[in-house]
Amino acid sequence: MNALFNSMCCHKTFPRSESGRASASAASKKKRAAFSLIELLISLAVLSVLVVLAASLIGSIQDVWKRSSARTEQFRSARQALETVSARLSQATLNPYWSLDSTINPTRYERQSELRFFTGPAISTIGSTLGNGTIVPGSAIFFQAPTGYFTNSTDSRLVNAMNTWGYHVEYGPDSSRPPFISSSIIPTKNRFRLVEFIDPSDGLTVFSKTSGNLTYNGKDWFTAPLATAGNRRVLADNIVAFVALPRLSTSEDSTGTALSPAYTYDTTTSSATPKLNPKNQLPPIVDIAVVAISETTANRITWGSSPPNFGTSTLFQNAASMDADLETLRTNIEKMNLSARVFRTSVPISAARWSTEQKN
Repeated sequence: MNALFNSMCCHKTFPRSESGRASASAASKKKRAAFSLIELLISLAVLSVLVVLAASLIGSIQDVWKRSSARTEQFRSARQALETVSARLSQATLNPYWSLDSTINPTRYERQSELRFFTGPAISTIGSTLGNGTIVPGSAIFFQAPTGYFTNSTDSRLVNAMNTWGYHVEYGPDSSRPPFISSSIIPTKNRFRLVEFIDPSDGLTVFSKTSGNLTYNGKDWFTAPLATAGNRRVLADNIVAFVALPRLSTSEDSTGTALSPAYTYDTTTSSATPKLNPKNQLPPIVDIAVVAISETTANRITWGSSPPNFGTSTLFQNAASMDADLETLRTNIEKMNLSARVFRTSVPISAARWSTEQKN
């Protein structure tokens, strides 16, 4: 009996507790969830490929962004110059008034003004050279605006005093270069440049020509002060061409060229056609365009004392071909491995009050 009891006691199996079974199950799961060395190596290889691809993609995106930013920066001065010209041109004024055609035997009233507005081909208007620069084919434009700019000071009481403003493109060395810096120290840098001209209020030339002489139709109201170097400044480098086209609104002229078919508009001339008569009145709209090259590509070549031939001598003579001429110039520039862009805008002149009835 004792032997039988001892045998039963020794072979009796007791059930496991709940905590014991949970521990065993967790240990079993941990053992089954582990990665093998081969699996880890494959995962690392895949991860490395993904990192390399991501780095390459980010690098490509950065390169594209840098090129785009550089291109934007290269042409920023051209856009800013166009905005400056637009802002000044929109302020153009003539302050016209009506006066009898004669003090002895008057027959009618005529539109009169002591102010002037002129735009035309630059070379035939202001000559082939001006100072150290060579005038480039394209337009030159001159007008008065009440901007109150004085030579040495600004009087807040005269903020609306008249100035004559003008714009054209020339080629040559930088006129703002200090005279004490010789070309042996820093080589002369020839470039195309958009030049801004201003005749100060305290020496305004136009009134000395027109006051008491309303029949004056000369051009020295701008050619004389233009010869003074202090009245000119470089507005932007690398501007190859500047074009200005006065025109009527689309509703009045669908072609856009009837008012100035050869880019010339002069408020001292008259037309027998009242609808197209520029006599003492501003054009309602002026289309302006600039053709610019990037400084990066401009630095690749050596610019001589004479401007390179971009074929401009035969361009910008017929307003009907303005779009085609701008594209031709851009193409000619790019054929010389230079990066070029055309910037255009239309400037409405707020002071224009176009009349279709006056013939004088």
